[in-house]
Amino acid sequence: LQRAVTWIVAQQQRDGSFETVAHGQPGITSLCTMALLSQGHLAGEGPYGKHLDRALDFILASQRSNGLVARHAHDGPLERRAMDHEIGVSAVYNHAISSLLLTEVYAMAPGEKSQQIELVVNRALAATLAHQQWEKPRPVDTGGWRYLHPFMNREADLSIAGWQLKFLRSAKNAGFNVPQGAIDQAVGYVLRCFNPRFGVFEYTAQTEDQRSRGMAGAGILALAHSGMHHRSEAVRSAEWILQHPFNEYNHILTFSQPGHYKDRYHYGVFLCTRAMYQMGGRYWQEFYPATARTLLAHQNRDGSWPVDSHYAESQYGRTYSTALVVLALSAPNQLLPIY
Repeated sequence: LQRAVTWIVAQQQRDGSFETVAHGQPGITSLCTMALLSQGHLAGEGPYGKHLDRALDFILASQRSNGLVARHAHDGPLERRAMDHEIGVSAVYNHAISSLLLTEVYAMAPGEKSQQIELVVNRALAATLAHQQWEKPRPVDTGGWRYLHPFMNREADLSIAGWQLKFLRSAKNAGFNVPQGAIDQAVGYVLRCFNPRFGVFEYTAQTEDQRSRGMAGAGILALAHSGMHHRSEAVRSAEWILQHPFNEYNHILTFSQPGHYKDRYHYGVFLCTRAMYQMGGRYWQEFYPATARTLLAHQNRDGSWPVDSHYAESQYGRTYSTALVVLALSAPNQLLPIY
């Protein structure tokens, strides 16, 4: 992990960001920053204090006039509109992940930086809450979030909802004004993503079969962040995860739709590791040692982990996969308040 952190820091650019494709910012920079925080490094302190300061400045400077924390997103009113699919998808992830990072560091930041974070977070919160209330053709999508453009007649998915709910819970923990109703609506959506037929959370609500390890973990985490650590849905999803381990490195699992891959290896291992830590007990004992052995056996000599095998995730490069593995393996440190 020390070698991984050293490698991540070496990927920092002059503007404070960490290397990735342009539309992955500042989300990838936020994941790298969280990876360093999960290893006990703090902004303004220690060997990487200046690196973290520069990363925070980059993230704070990424907010658009409509509150979205995303480098490549439209300005002006926050509304559903026609746009490039890549931007419509990535902007929401950039926003939720980066907003979460800012609320996680808010209490640790010095006075002036804390005030700057507060302004950005309040605007980001307004954007997240407004986005949640967009009109949704399917009633089952109520309370969730989706992309910034219309796509496949679905206006919510568990992947984005999981990040947005993390942000809301983290903001609430940090003292920001988060309506309980927004959290309750989000949890309602998460529960509708549970498929009793397979005993696991899925990507979208009331669909035939969209299983993936990442969404199994995302559902457990969403309930944990809402104080529902051992609901039956979480327990059944944890059992499902144990039946679908990560022992075959960088391998994608397929279920009923060959060629239509919902599973992502590094994203899944990050979410499932954090979820199984929340479950604790035998779930953690049976999951973590084998997962850690697999991940450590496939670390590159330079400290990084290989590019993800999924066609959509591979574009974000090794900073993405390496940050997610560090966040997964750092679960026992308990240094990120949201986890």
